[in-house]
Amino acid sequence: MATIVRQESFPSASNPKQTGTIPVLQIMKKVLKVIFFSLSLSSVNAQEINFEKGSWQQILAKAKAQNKPIFIDFFTTWCGPCKLLEQKVYSKPEVIQKMNTNFINFKIDAEKGEGPDLARKFEVSAYPFLVWADKNQNVLLTDAGYMPVNEFMKSVDNALNQYREGRLEDYETQYRAGKREPNFLADFINKRHAMVMDNRELVEQYLSAVPVTEYTSERTLKIIAQNTFTLSGKAIELLQNQSAFKKYGISTLETVAATMMEYFRNALRTKNLDLLERLASLNLKLNPVEAGRQNERYRMEFYKSTNNTPKYLETAQTLADKYLMNVSQEELDKQNLAHFQEFIVPYRTGKEDSVKVGKVRFDAMKKLHSRYASINFASDLDGLAEEFYKNVSDKAILQKAIAWSKKAIAIDETPDYWHTYAHLLYKMGIKSEAITAEEKALALAKTLKGLTFKYEEELTKMKAGKL
Repeated sequence: MATIVRQESFPSASNPKQTGTIPVLQIMKKVLKVIFFSLSLSSVNAQEINFEKGSWQQILAKAKAQNKPIFIDFFTTWCGPCKLLEQKVYSKPEVIQKMNTNFINFKIDAEKGEGPDLARKFEVSAYPFLVWADKNQNVLLTDAGYMPVNEFMKSVDNALNQYREGRLEDYETQYRAGKREPNFLADFINKRHAMVMDNRELVEQYLSAVPVTEYTSERTLKIIAQNTFTLSGKAIELLQNQSAFKKYGISTLETVAATMMEYFRNALRTKNLDLLERLASLNLKLNPVEAGRQNERYRMEFYKSTNNTPKYLETAQTLADKYLMNVSQEELDKQNLAHFQEFIVPYRTGKEDSVKVGKVRFDAMKKLHSRYASINFASDLDGLAEEFYKNVSDKAILQKAIAWSKKAIAIDETPDYWHTYAHLLYKMGIKSEAITAEEKALALAKTLKGLTFKYEEELTKMKAGKL
């Protein structure tokens, strides 16, 4: 828009205070002020986060050239919270300034181009999924879902703190030079843990460096609880002393579960029954409440992978009869509560910070852990029932599987559990009830706004008698 300046009469040199005139300098100041304000306003309105264009390798190259960490926004075209984050958060001047000053910023559609591969690399689990990483692709912090400006800025600050509290490469240089003092190793482990890196060997080195009197200190136990462990070492011995961890309100749930699963998977992959049984024995010591059920599940998978059908069927029925079918809802409620209390202790005592996790993710975590036992029990029952309808023809055994499937639905009703139940009924020749069950699966999927094509397709086949 053009700026119109009203023509003025100027004072003569002899009488600069002449009535009805305005000094030239005053006019110029007014004009410049209007122009400056217009330009400033235009600049502010156009300002936005500088999301870089190009390939992932080009983004990495730019981060290395400018020695900056990277911010990655994984989005999809259908994601409502992604659009909300763009409109409500990325548009704020304080966000724009901080992101452009401190990060190489990158947005990528998780379903197109490089998106799927990068999403797998960074273990994207929801949308939007936000990743802060260093120039070497080490994760500093992740968050998921929409969050208001103040929460987003807290995550940004946490990521910057992780980046500034000693660069990982500086620690690595000192480590390669032979530095092994306990305090240094503890800091090095914590730095790598924040970047989701494997520390099991470093933890053992730390335990070798500290005096025995430090084995049950809060710092040592927290390091053990946050990192995976080797099968032969001091960490796994200390993990069996659960009372020491509980003294400080430190939970070992996630570490034990994740690490034992990794080792069990290795035993299954190498078809090593001796290793599997060794792990089963160890699991009973580390996680006595849930280990019995888990061990039978892994045995079942082992016998299936080695085509030992008789042992597979025997173990599957042992799992169902001994560990699943005889558990009451009251017992499940107790296990749910016990699990949730152990999960929440570090957050209630201030040992862990839910703000760093992010509100959306922490709410999801609380919901999951409040029904952890029920969800796992129902999943195991449905998994058994599904395996049997796919691989067993004996109707007496299939009748057992129907009971397992019904109990899974009673514990934790989902579309997939109704889907399994429908297939079992169909295989038993009870087709009208099978169709009704599949219709319930479809209706529930619609209610939950989930994908429905699987249930629609199977329902069509059932009605046509072509399943």
